[in-house]
Amino acid sequence: METICAAAAEEGDRDRSARDSTLGLFSDEMSASVQHAQGTDNSSLVTLDFGPEEEIRAERPASKGRLSRTLKKKPGRNEKKRGQQYSPRKRDEGAEAQSSIGHLVLAAELMEKASECQDLGDINQSILHDHGEYCVPNDPELLMEMVRELKRTTHQQSQLLLSTQEKLDCKEKHCQELQEKWDNERWMLLTDMGQQITQLESDVRNLHCEKEILEKKNNELQEQLARSSRTVLYLSQQVKSKETDRNETSFCLKSIKNESKWVRFYTGFDGYEQLSNFLAFLTADPDLCTGKIRRRTEVGPQNALGLEDQLFLVLTRLRLGLLLQDLAFRFRVSESTVSRYWLNWTELLHARLTQVPVLYSTRYLDLFEPKRLEQYEGLTCTVMDCTDLFFEVQAKDRSKPASNHPRRNHYLRRGYAIASSNGFMTFSSSLPFGIATKIMDSQPQEEIRGGITSPLQFPPFMQNDPVQLTQEQHGMSRQVLSLLSLTDKALNFRFLKGVYPPNMEAQVDRAWIICCYLACLLHEPMGLS
Repeated sequence: METICAAAAEEGDRDRSARDSTLGLFSDEMSASVQHAQGTDNSSLVTLDFGPEEEIRAERPASKGRLSRTLKKKPGRNEKKRGQQYSPRKRDEGAEAQSSIGHLVLAAELMEKASECQDLGDINQSILHDHGEYCVPNDPELLMEMVRELKRTTHQQSQLLLSTQEKLDCKEKHCQELQEKWDNERWMLLTDMGQQITQLESDVRNLHCEKEILEKKNNELQEQLARSSRTVLYLSQQVKSKETDRNETSFCLKSIKNESKWVRFYTGFDGYEQLSNFLAFLTADPDLCTGKIRRRTEVGPQNALGLEDQLFLVLTRLRLGLLLQDLAFRFRVSESTVSRYWLNWTELLHARLTQVPVLYSTRYLDLFEPKRLEQYEGLTCTVMDCTDLFFEVQAKDRSKPASNHPRRNHYLRRGYAIASSNGFMTFSSSLPFGIATKIMDSQPQEEIRGGITSPLQFPPFMQNDPVQLTQEQHGMSRQVLSLLSLTDKALNFRFLKGVYPPNMEAQVDRAWIICCYLACLLHEPMGLS
């Protein structure tokens, strides 16, 4: 019996030493695994499916108590039971069972040490991963296989953790590069935006300054406009009052148009209606009126007188031979205005009246003397001397007067009527082949040919061959019977009886032509019916 106890004690010592060595090796491996696992992210590890953790959390206190009670059992009682059941036939099976129990004790002690190695702050975490109630196989080889599988899994998870860490480092590096790039771009954008904001703020300040300046100028201009408006209103009232006073006191057609006697005296027309028709005839051709007369409705400076009063002024001078100063006083306008009206309207009258065809009687033409036959630019025409137009001789050309004659030196130009072979006639006083006679005191009359003359322009219907008139020309045509009567009627315009300076030769020539045509229009059978 003592021999058996000694053998059992030796075998127990050997098992205890083997268990201690195995437990130390397994404890070192588990400690390394636990320490390695504590330094890694739990999310990257692949957990083993050992059962639901809720049951472990509920049964954890009971499993620890049961394990402690198991370890505190008296070994003598177990040995006694094993000794009673021991037999030489089952020695090998008992050894294997003892080895399995040793491995179970090793696993229990390993769990005890693993739980003791954990920190007190991780008790709850260890409770969640308590595998005390898991089924541990009785076969040591299977347990070792599980341990090796756990090591392989741990190694794979470590490799996966390393690769994941490398990828994470690459991602972090790429993210850092993107962050730096974004910071640079943001800095550049912020710099540009700052410069733009600064420029815009400067522009806004400048615009505010300009706005203030413009508002100030606008206010000044508004004040100036208000003052100007008041001035214009005042001047307009003054002008209206002056015009009213002038219309009441000035000489105008409106003041005499109801008196046919005065209309005939100042213009030669029988009445205001006939004068209005003549004005419409003159202004019917807009091409001739352009640049010569302008209506009050047109854009530009307003005329002092209307068209009727302008024509009335010109006819009054032709009819009465008044001076420019006299007309300026009568019509309450300046002398320059009267001169401008005179020149423009005489040009218009000459251009418009020469378009009127005038027919003559061959019988009266044969009886008229003096006359002569001339050739001018292929046209055979009869030139008849009708009257003399007088002009003053310049002081340097005057001769010494005789003792029995006063000092009155003047020369004359002839007024002509020119008849063509086809039955039409016109008038002129400045022929290229004309005669200018200079009358000197105590000297015979001197005939001067080839004086200062302008080219003669005949109307288009004056030709050597017969001409068919248009309907408009036929309606305007007039007929002259006695040239002597025509000359007397033309000389009723007293402007032709005056003596004028040499610089008015062109004006007097136009006046002679205008007066001859007016005599044809105003008198029967030479005038309007």
